[in-house]
Amino acid sequence: MKFLNYVLKAFFIFLGVTLFIWIFVFNWSFVFKKRVVGEVATIEKVNAGFVVATTQEGIPAQAFSFSVAIKDLITQEIHMASSEDRKWAAVQPGNCVIAAFYPYPPWMINKGTTDYNARLVQNFQSCDTVNKHPSWWDHIKFFFLWV
Repeated sequence: MKFLNYVLKAFFIFLGVTLFIWIFVFNWSFVFKKRVVGEVATIEKVNAGFVVATTQEGIPAQAFSFSVAIKDLITQEIHMASSEDRKWAAVQPGNCVIAAFYPYPPWMINKGTTDYNARLVQNFQSCDTVNKHPSWWDHIKFFFLWV
């Protein structure tokens, strides 16, 4: 009976450690993404001058790469990232957006504290109608990207 208790404890400890590693190592960027609400300072198509060659897999994702800079409404900090999200093509400088910024994991030392992706969540004409202080439910919806 003692052996069975040890085996069960070891199994649950292994399960907990595996779950912890899966959440915080393999999904680091999703778990620790930032919600940025603000005005688009600049947005540019990164490879606007290149010729796009299609392959059998289709058009490469880098053909839709954008550089995005958003000025936060609350802190006035300018957040910058690149993105391969095609929805950024419909955004103009001056629009107000809610975006998810995905950070590089801290063990990627050469990338530092930079963000590698900016996902457009919502796009508004002006910042007057945007909720600057979201509720707890808005935070939960943003975490799972149910917006």
